[in-house]
Formats: sequence, C-alpha cells, structure tokens
Amino acid sequence: MDWKIVGIRMVANMFNGIFHDWMSSDRSATGVACCSAQISRSRGPRALAARRLGVALALSALLFNTGCVGALAQLMYVIKGHKEKAEFAGLQEKTVAVVCITDSAAYGPDSLGSTINKAVSLQLKQNVRKCTVISPAKVSEWIDHNGWNQSNFIEIGRGVGADMVVAIDMGSYTIKEGQTLYKGRTDLTVTVYDISKGGQVAHVHGPTEYVFPKNGRPAIQTSERQFEAVYLAKLTDYISRMFYDADALDQVAEDATLM
Repeated sequence: MDWKIVGIRMVANMFNGIFHDWMSSDRSATGVACCSAQISRSRGPRALAARRLGVALALSALLFNTGCVGALAQLMYVIKGHKEKAEFAGLQEKTVAVVCITDSAAYGPDSLGSTINKAVSLQLKQNVRKCTVISPAKVSEWIDHNGWNQSNFIEIGRGVGADMVVAIDMGSYTIKEGQTLYKGRTDLTVTVYDISKGGQVAHVHGPTEYVFPKNGRPAIQTSERQFEAVYLAKLTDYISRMFYDADALDQVAEDATLM
C-alpha cells in the first residue's frame, strides 16, 4: 500500500468535508441571524469544520516535513482539479442542433446515429453555459417531413431554427478486432456550422480515428452489448467535451471505472 497516496486522499477528503460543513452552516444561518436558537444550531457545523481544518493542516504539515513535496502537489491537484479548455466554446448562449450521420445513413438517420445524437445533445444541454439544444426528436421530425440529404446540414439548421449545427460524421464503425478482442474504432469528423452567418464553418475537428480502449478488451470479459454501450459512452463524451471545459481527472477516473 502506498501510504503517501492514502495520506493525500485523507487530506483531500477532509478539505472537501470542511468546505461542505462551512457552506452548510452558512445556509442554515441565512435570514435568521436574529434568532438565537438558529445561530446556536449553526455553530455545530462550524465547530466541526474548524476541528477538521486543524487535523487536515496537521496532516499536510506531516507530508511536507517528511519530504513529500510531490505528494502535496498531487494533493492540490486532487482538491482543485485540472480543467481542460473547450476546443470550441462558440456554442455558449446559442441555439444548437446536433445531427449525426453514419455509413448506413444513406436514406436517413439510423439507430447508431440517433443514439449518438441524443447522447451528445444531452451532454451539451447539461454542460454548455446558456446553450439551448433543439430536441433530437424535432430534428428527426424535420428530416422526415423534408427529405434527407446527408450533406445539407445548413438547411436542417435553418429548418429547425438553430444558430449552430454540430454535424457528426462517422464512418467505418466497428467494435471488434478479430474474434477474441473488443476494440471500438470509428472514423470521425465533427463540423460546426454557424447558421446565423449563412452556414459558415465555425470549427472542424478531424478527420480522425477514435479508438477505445487502446489495447482492446478480451471478449471473454464482457458481452458485445455491454462493450458497445461502454464504447458509445466514451465516444459521445469525447465529442461533447470539445465544447465545454472539463476536468481531466474525471476523465481518468471514468476510464478506470469503465474498463
């Protein structure tokens, strides 16, 4: 067992607990400062926070005095995190439509494209500041009523009232490498069209190949359905994170959990 890592995690958890207790005490006292009973109740969390702070500082001092300067740096990384900047931040405060096409989408959106469309739309809605995402159902309905042209993303954007269209173009999709190994692989290009500027291309990512996991996973460890769910989750996460700041540490933790 690496006791440095144990110490780092203990101190990080303490600092997080201190912050939570302190904020809880602030909320409990808001608007009732004149009430002595309420004030006395708020002292409990603050007292606990103060005690935790003393222990956390003592552990931090111990790590420092034992020469674990690198460990302290890791501690600060765990507490503060490390935000990776968005590759393209232009979706903020915009109305956005997401459209995904694949090799098999010659006659309209297929199930794979629909899955990616819905997942990316949801993540953009949850994570991009003041971004209004047009529902995938509305986009699909417009396509059903107006015909399907794989390259006509600009017309789709105008039809559904979008400021921006995130066009996801996937090809050569596969999740198996031989008979005994699962490895997700797809050719990928993501293009953002600015409909408010006549369909001008605002950003392009790719063409590139997205592969996960790097070394594959033995087929005996999982089912095809389970592996494909994992791969699609990673793929949609990869696409979505192009458009908002994300914590790199979360990504590492997710990789470890999924695989």
